[in-house]
Amino acid sequence: MEAGISTHRPNIPSLTGLRAVAALLVVLFHYKYIVPGLGQSTAPGARVIQAGFVGVSLFFVLSGFILAYTYIDDDGSLRGSWKDFLFARFARVYPVYLFALVIALPIFIDISLVHPVGVMKLKDTVRTAVLTPILLQGWTPKRAWMWNGPGWSLSAEAFFYLLFPAIGVWLAKQSPKRLQVITLLSCLSLVIPQLVFGASRPGGIESVTSSTYGPWVAFLKFSPLIHFPQFVIGIVTGLAFLARRGSAKPTSWQTIAVFAGIAFVLVLSHRIPYLLLQGGALAPLFALAIYTLACGGGIAGTLLSHPAAVRMGEASYALYLIHMPLSWYLTKGLQMMGWPRIEAWTGLTAFVLIALLFSFAIFSAVEQPARERLKAWYRDRYPWGRFRLFSVLNPSG
Repeated sequence: MEAGISTHRPNIPSLTGLRAVAALLVVLFHYKYIVPGLGQSTAPGARVIQAGFVGVSLFFVLSGFILAYTYIDDDGSLRGSWKDFLFARFARVYPVYLFALVIALPIFIDISLVHPVGVMKLKDTVRTAVLTPILLQGWTPKRAWMWNGPGWSLSAEAFFYLLFPAIGVWLAKQSPKRLQVITLLSCLSLVIPQLVFGASRPGGIESVTSSTYGPWVAFLKFSPLIHFPQFVIGIVTGLAFLARRGSAKPTSWQTIAVFAGIAFVLVLSHRIPYLLLQGGALAPLFALAIYTLACGGGIAGTLLSHPAAVRMGEASYALYLIHMPLSWYLTKGLQMMGWPRIEAWTGLTAFVLIALLFSFAIFSAVEQPARERLKAWYRDRYPWGRFRLFSVLNPSG
């Protein structure tokens, strides 16, 4: 065994199940249009769905945690080289990302060229067509959503991956006190840009909603720089977990309290400025939830470790990327059959179930085989096996 590379750490199934929760929050947020009035309802469950976009923030924090847990060795070094790490991440995310872009291509052509949405300039279409396949659309945030909207977050993740070999190791070398300062600064970074921008608007930060547009609003919503502190919080949480393994664990009631706190905030999300939630204001609570689950999680950990939850978590990446284009195709198909209206909650349930079935199929037919083949290709190209590609087949990675 090479120096600096220790044995593979065990998978944490509850965190795989948590990915399913994050994906379903985003899916329900985007599918809320199916139920008339759901977007304006004041019912507690409706409030949670209306704030479902926070599932992206949960993904960012969870990503930082998993990368720290998987790739930072006990001595604080990176497990393997940065090239090995980047290839492992490429094998993990790009095949399904590319597959989803192909699926969404007719929609992109329709909304940008055939039936343009809003004021759509040709240069924006060309820029999006060039930048999106190479995961750079987040750096032109005003059009980051054009070709398969949910894919904007992968642009941020790609930025995080590029920095992780340096920032992850650097954080692992810091003292606990300094990590506390870094965490505090990261938490402040989650809200300061939004508050400053809100102070410059006549209507204040409360005037910005999920349907508000503009260059600065787009920057605050989609820029990788804005979301980087959430990733850092996830890394620090992962390092804290690695440092305290075997020590006293949170009780089941403490885990329940964390999840109850998150649910409480979501129910009251209409009282919290949209930009703050979009920018990751819930990241500290998400980090606590991830930490308690990694330590066992009590009842919540048991539920999220159930085989059904884990299976959904494994397919959550595909679900996240294909649910929007799939809804477009389903809606068009229903209209062509002369059935333009969908029965409210029945329609929502049907759309979610269909999206889940497609995601299971994509995971089995595209995601897993692509990772296997890329892994085999890499090993053939580098027969000495400098790195075991720890997370390429890790469902939590």
